[in-house]
Amino acid sequence: MNPFYRVDNRLVHGQIIATWMPHLRLQRILIASDTVPNNALQMTMFRMAIPQQLQFEALPIKNAARALAGRVYGNEKVLVLFETVADAVRLFNGGNPFALLNIGNVHHAADRRRFTNAVYLGDADIEALKGLMDRGTRVEIRSLPTEPPIDLHQALSEVR
Repeated sequence: MNPFYRVDNRLVHGQIIATWMPHLRLQRILIASDTVPNNALQMTMFRMAIPQQLQFEALPIKNAARALAGRVYGNEKVLVLFETVADAVRLFNGGNPFALLNIGNVHHAADRRRFTNAVYLGDADIEALKGLMDRGTRVEIRSLPTEPPIDLHQALSEVR
């Protein structure tokens, strides 16, 4: 699937570089966030972590939606990273609907339910993701490409 859309609150880290990059044969990483592009420290760290052969940019969500909808990246293999489920929904609603959303890491918090050791979703996240699923998006939980994906729709129906 190109682009590949992933929620991972850590954004760029070792799993992305060591496993997802070769698995997806990435050419570009795009962070869709309204805060990251203005955070000089974060941007410097990401540029240091990402191999030079990979293109990298961070754009405000509205600009990212416009770029993706306009196919400015052509046929490049792109990983779109979101820090939060809410950011993914904002990009979707901003004119860039996607067919698949990967949930790779959402930190634990007291008001969140555990789905895996790496994914904890709160009620607001679940409702937002249900909204995406109602509009045709498949939502999977999977930290590594070697893991079998967990279909969120199925996981939620088994809890009821």
